[in-house]
Amino acid sequence: MPYSQELKIALTAARKAGEIQLESHAEIQKVELKDDKSPVTEVDKKCEAIIQEMLFEHFPDDGFFGEETGLQQSASSRTWIVDPLDGTRPYLRGIPTYSTLIALEEDGKPVVGVINLPALGETYWAAENSGAYCNGEPIHVSTRDSFAQVMGSGVGFTKKGADSKSDALLSLMSDWAYTYGFMDAYTYGCIASGKLDACLSLVDKAWDCAAAACIITEAGGSYSDIHGERTVHNGSFVVTNGHIHNLVLSYFKELTLPPPTL
Repeated sequence: MPYSQELKIALTAARKAGEIQLESHAEIQKVELKDDKSPVTEVDKKCEAIIQEMLFEHFPDDGFFGEETGLQQSASSRTWIVDPLDGTRPYLRGIPTYSTLIALEEDGKPVVGVINLPALGETYWAAENSGAYCNGEPIHVSTRDSFAQVMGSGVGFTKKGADSKSDALLSLMSDWAYTYGFMDAYTYGCIASGKLDACLSLVDKAWDCAAAACIITEAGGSYSDIHGERTVHNGSFVVTNGHIHNLVLSYFKELTLPPPTL
């Protein structure tokens, strides 16, 4: 299987981070605020350090892009993209949708992805051309192709009238059948396994979505930014079952265009 060693090490690292998260929640003594006002704890930092150490031990020529430590350039065309504790706010409040996200990007394309949700006992993973799995079982996106059936999720809008992207997202969320509350990377796992059909974020960084991009692609779905470019680096992230991807993107074209046909 392509990338089998990379996937094995990423899974081991993500599960180790999950063990630390489960063991350390009650011991947190200090919460800091980063420049963007998001919280960070010693657990975030400890998990990232352990993941980085494990990856560099096996793949010393690869780059590393972590939420807490930033970018370390690659001697190869490969970079590991890591969020050691995605959902720090839920973690601090005991909401079980926090996770560890590990992806390998090669030549700008996510080719390995791992989402480990230790409190839920679910681990999603994929490697390019090898399918997507949850806890060892193959998963696939849904086949729903009508907004009359679609359950989706969206995050990143401010308020109606604040900007055109927020208005477009609110319009989109009002047009599909049901909007599901955004629950961190668990939402992406739900799309990969066919429980949800679409999700859009206007605020994702690469470490938030690179693992999901690989997993959802291997599960038969699609990803892009809101302009249709297949990248995790442009600040917006759209993932769908593929059948409705273009329809979702149509909400973010010029506002003078006629509304999409549902």
